[in-house]
Amino acid sequence: MSLSSRRRAQTSPVAALTALFVVCAAISGYATVLDDSLPTTDRDLAPATLSNVESTLADDSGVVAVSRLSDALDACPDGFSCRIVVAVDGDRRAVGPDSPTDADADADADSTRVSVRVEPGRVGFGTLRVEVWR
Repeated sequence: MSLSSRRRAQTSPVAALTALFVVCAAISGYATVLDDSLPTTDRDLAPATLSNVESTLADDSGVVAVSRLSDALDACPDGFSCRIVVAVDGDRRAVGPDSPTDADADADADSTRVSVRVEPGRVGFGTLRVEVWR
């Protein structure tokens, strides 16, 4: 070995790997914060709205009461229009305006199977559907 190579500074592999880890963590943290701070126009509101509407309509036993259907519009997000439909045994009840058909106001929709109180003492299986749009 030459005399000049002994005077050069060298770093240990552990220090180099630690520095690499810190730089990668900083870049990924920056990318995460930047992604969260940018506004998004495509929001999937229907699943959360469906959960809120189902909680509003269901009684303590988890059975949907159609008599509460008019109160379910309060569970819709602020600034959005909602249509809520409960269908059971061929009977279909809806509340809220009809969803738009134009491409500018595309409605986000979701549905789930629920137990519905058809009449006192009789429960049937039905579908709860929610449509949300701006």
